[in-house]
Amino acid sequence: MIDVEALLRPTGGIALVGDLRFTASEHRAFARAAERGLVLRVRAGVYAMPELHDDLLRAARVGGRVAGLSALEHHGLWVPPRATATLHVEVGDSMRIRRTAGGSSVSVHWMPATTRPRFTVAPLDAVLAGAATELPRPHAVAVLDSVLRRTPLTALDLRFLSQHWRPGARAAAALADGRAESGTESIIRVVLRGAGIHATPQARLPISDLARADLLIGDRLVIECDSEAHHSDPASRRADLERDALLMSLGFIVLRIDYQRAVRHPEQVVAEVAAIVQRGDHLSGWRGPSPEAGRVAPMPPRVNP
Repeated sequence: MIDVEALLRPTGGIALVGDLRFTASEHRAFARAAERGLVLRVRAGVYAMPELHDDLLRAARVGGRVAGLSALEHHGLWVPPRATATLHVEVGDSMRIRRTAGGSSVSVHWMPATTRPRFTVAPLDAVLAGAATELPRPHAVAVLDSVLRRTPLTALDLRFLSQHWRPGARAAAALADGRAESGTESIIRVVLRGAGIHATPQARLPISDLARADLLIGDRLVIECDSEAHHSDPASRRADLERDALLMSLGFIVLRIDYQRAVRHPEQVVAEVAAIVQRGDHLSGWRGPSPEAGRVAPMPPRVNP
């Protein structure tokens, strides 16, 4: 019995039979495996493992691989809003496309027939170059921050990759910071920077050894950025409120910004922060002891009555 999984594993789980160089008997065995449900025949001559993600199967039915913004999730990266509404598929220019096979919303992009991999997902470097070019800068930086946070790529690697990107994409890469822990945090940091306000990511706070502020402006303004995936259950929310109260009791100002505000109304966030900064409330006013501190003032001369 032919081991279809062993044959498809090196190609990511999807392959064109012609690329596998089957003999006639192996081809028949593969067809029988498809009849038994051990492997899917996604289109003429193309087979896939049944457990693959639906995006990969849809792209293969169209004739290619998941690419562009659609590939971000498959590389484990932050995904901007509405990026999943359209499936982006790269197809070799020698392949006959079946656009309707991918569903109602598919965008096809052509690539040279010799490009590999032919199916599955476009390589990370190509995906990053496209995202950094196409997305608004705050969202592009959020993607690149997630690269430094979730993949083995370092800031030096990213700088090397971005050398041949377009100027706007290179500028986004220069702003990437692996300390950022969420897309919400990255977006707010970048829009504040655009307004001339510097925010330090993951700054230490004096409430415990591990306590960090998502963003710290000056030495007093703490911005906490809540992603969609976190801080939504009641227990986490109570913990957030208790932490915020403790920080405020120590003299900090705490602003909590959720994902929806960050992506839909970043200008409101900038206006609120700018008002605090313009008043100087982001600074505690403590500048250390004055030169006179610790000195004993001389006693005034005693006057006899």
